[in-house]
Amino acid sequence: MSRKNIVFIVVGILVIVAVGLWFWLKNKQTPEKTPTLGGQISETLQNPIGGKVPETNPFKNQKNPFDVIYQNPFK
Repeated sequence: MSRKNIVFIVVGILVIVAVGLWFWLKNKQTPEKTPTLGGQISETLQNPIGGKVPETNPFKNQKNPFDVIYQNPFK
């Protein structure tokens, strides 16, 4: 085979692949979202705390919890 024939074959294959990819992407259909049991349950449930997180920091008012236990002698 001559070099010219090989180039035509490669270009032809690339054109066929490009057209096939374009056609596949154009006609690609998104699947319909069917309601599942888990989806139906999660839609009906409500959050009992309403998005409010309880305060869990035991050292809220105390900056350093070791101040009571150990006093810095260099202070």
